[in-house]
Amino acid sequence: MSGATKAAAWVETVEALWPGARVEPHDRRAPAGRGGTGAGSGGTADGHRRELVFLPDADHPRLLLPAGMPGVAAAALRRYSHDLGVKQRVSRSLAAMAARTGLPERAMRDRLRVHGGEGASIEDHLGELLGRTVVVSVGLGPLRANRKPILHVLTPDGAAVAFVKVGDTPTALGLIAAEAKALANLAGRELPGIDVPRVLHHGDWRGLGLLVLSALPTTALGWRPRRSAPLAAMRALAASGAGRHEVKLADSPYWAEIQQVPARLDDAGAAARLAEVIERAGERHGSVALEFGAWHGDWTPWNMSWRRGKVQLWDWERFADGVPCGFDLLHYRLQEASRTAARSPYEHLPSPELAAELAAPLGLSGAAATALAELYFLELCVRYQLAAQEPIGAPLRARADQLLSLLHAGGHA
Repeated sequence: MSGATKAAAWVETVEALWPGARVEPHDRRAPAGRGGTGAGSGGTADGHRRELVFLPDADHPRLLLPAGMPGVAAAALRRYSHDLGVKQRVSRSLAAMAARTGLPERAMRDRLRVHGGEGASIEDHLGELLGRTVVVSVGLGPLRANRKPILHVLTPDGAAVAFVKVGDTPTALGLIAAEAKALANLAGRELPGIDVPRVLHHGDWRGLGLLVLSALPTTALGWRPRRSAPLAAMRALAASGAGRHEVKLADSPYWAEIQQVPARLDDAGAAARLAEVIERAGERHGSVALEFGAWHGDWTPWNMSWRRGKVQLWDWERFADGVPCGFDLLHYRLQEASRTAARSPYEHLPSPELAAELAAPLGLSGAAATALAELYFLELCVRYQLAAQEPIGAPLRARADQLLSLLHAGGHA
């Protein structure tokens, strides 16, 4: 099967989700079968439990979809984030309509067939938890420290039931535990203008961690210009919990915690350089008074959508209280720019002028804006340095070192 190397991680994931099963690539040159037509452990004419189709193919895998279920394929395609423009929404809607006919699947030759297994599959287990018959599509991102399987849980006719994050590494287990804790915390807060997933289940299954979340419905009609950052929602989140409070950076619990990070690094050289960066930042900005509050931690156009005038916001793994207010806005703007700008906005620290421009919607300027921008870069550097030393964090090492070198040199745009 073409793309076998890229597909290897997907095969391993399917083997974990169907314990004890034999997972075999289906040669694209062979006629495409109907695949599984039932849910859970239902068998097929040639004896395999499930056939999964690579979308678009094994060379460029984005999703694995249950074969022979056009409603499921259509539902998997009908996911709309704020990152999608009008043309992309129309294209995705048309693709979902076509998928309903079952015709596009016939051209998809790259498949995995699941044979046998030991007891309940992930579909069986989730069906028991959710009280209905379900199937799953499987997503798996590129190799990085925080990669984890994401399951879209649906009924066999394509009704969305839940999303599941699977903890299959120590790092992933820690992240889904952090998200479960964050969502439990947020459930008791007033969040005007924001919809947050509910935790339906958090527990272990056959050596894997499972975080089962309610599905936030998205629509192709929930479109706004991408430049419209959700400022009101960001302010609402920042003020939730203990609320926003102003204090000098040097006197904040946030700064005390940042100062402890170098001791957590395995690389002594990186730890020494980071400690120097932190010391210099404290000298420059320690006396600056900043507002502190809550932040999402990864608020981007692709982690949100609009529906009925509210922001639907997912991926709460990095949520934290007591950080400088404005981190969410800077992250949103710079992550957005990283997809469209000629060069990465993370190649240089923002100049005082650019920092003031980025922070203007927050009412910040001068020393406060400059401090906010540098602290945001330091926050990302700390995150990447810690993640890069995780078991599968090697792909992040170059970015972590680049940010540390940038901060150490004090390079501004």
